[in-house]
Amino acid sequence: MLSFLFKPGVALTREQLKLRRIIKAIYFHSGISRSDLCLLLGLNKNSMTSSVSRLLESGILLEVPALPESLRPGRRKIGLALRADLFYTLGAFFSAYDSSIVLLDAQQKIVEHLPICGDSLLSAESFLLRIKEKMAQVIGLVDAEKVLGVGAALPGVLDFTSGQVFSSQMFPQFEFNLKDFFRKHFALPSIQNNISHIYALAEKHFGAAADMDHFLTIDEGLGMGIFCNGELYRGWQGCAGELGYMKLYDSQETGPDGRSGLLYDKAIFGRIGEKISEVRKNGTHLAIQELRAGAPHISPAEVVKAVEGGSMFLAQLLSEVYSSIGDAAVNVAYLLNPQAIFLPAWTARCPQCTLDVVKMKMGSYGLANWRLKTEVRPATTRSEHFPQTAALMFAEEFFAENDG
Repeated sequence: MLSFLFKPGVALTREQLKLRRIIKAIYFHSGISRSDLCLLLGLNKNSMTSSVSRLLESGILLEVPALPESLRPGRRKIGLALRADLFYTLGAFFSAYDSSIVLLDAQQKIVEHLPICGDSLLSAESFLLRIKEKMAQVIGLVDAEKVLGVGAALPGVLDFTSGQVFSSQMFPQFEFNLKDFFRKHFALPSIQNNISHIYALAEKHFGAAADMDHFLTIDEGLGMGIFCNGELYRGWQGCAGELGYMKLYDSQETGPDGRSGLLYDKAIFGRIGEKISEVRKNGTHLAIQELRAGAPHISPAEVVKAVEGGSMFLAQLLSEVYSSIGDAAVNVAYLLNPQAIFLPAWTARCPQCTLDVVKMKMGSYGLANWRLKTEVRPATTRSEHFPQTAALMFAEEFFAENDG
């Protein structure tokens, strides 16, 4: 019943649009009370009561305990939620360290979360085959007709509107269209985004930025998520936030785009893996997991573990990386004046060579009567939140198509 509400592109009546707005609001505010729903959507009580009754009778909605913030002393409230199996959304996160797929129900609860065991030596075609297998396994757990679509996040240069992937470390020397991939194999619509944007959305949905409208996130790959004026900023072509390509130095090293003196030259996390390989060739022993052949990338978890174990060499490398990141952070802070800049969550475990270094660089920010203040904080979201965030990203786009 009311399945037409979940078909983007279909012309809806005024009443159907209202029902769709209610369903969308409850999806993103599960447990919301009727009175708070009225305030959120600007609807009068009578109109809301009629629509909610219709949705309850049809089995679309359920009554549940109200959200804690809706409770008032001496008055018990009933909240509203969507029926869990009403529909599902898929989220996929691909990275050099942690790739996985998640299936969320209509209450945003995880039905299944499957890792995709990636390998840097896999060909792009083999990795896509692995994604296809895991996706089919997840979809097989539910009624496939109730899966609305896929949100996917990956590193590299991609067109989020067309789905074309031009360059990505997960698919080296291989151009393809991710939208076509999901449409061909699963008949599902999809939306793609760079992982730097997912970091910002995850911190907004699940982390310390829940009450912030202006903040930035910086990930290990020097991608920057920009959340400004209450919305994710993606830029004209969806490529906003490439912090690594900011020119900061006079250097003879040439970056990936042919210029020299980029932040990328000094602060890319992969440089740590390259340095480790160099010193090992010279016979130096390091208490850190051996890098895979042909793969300079090393996981942050391995580096942090070594620093915590007392490796002064890796602590110094991290300090050098974050000293350069601090230079860029100050420049960006003056441009955007965010409430906070979030560094990766693992930096909280070794603040002396990450957070504290950036904070020291930011010490001059706000002087000369500018009265500016930006916090430097560790993110509180982790990689397990990223596929969930990708699924929510798809849901937001999906519901926005017929908002009217």
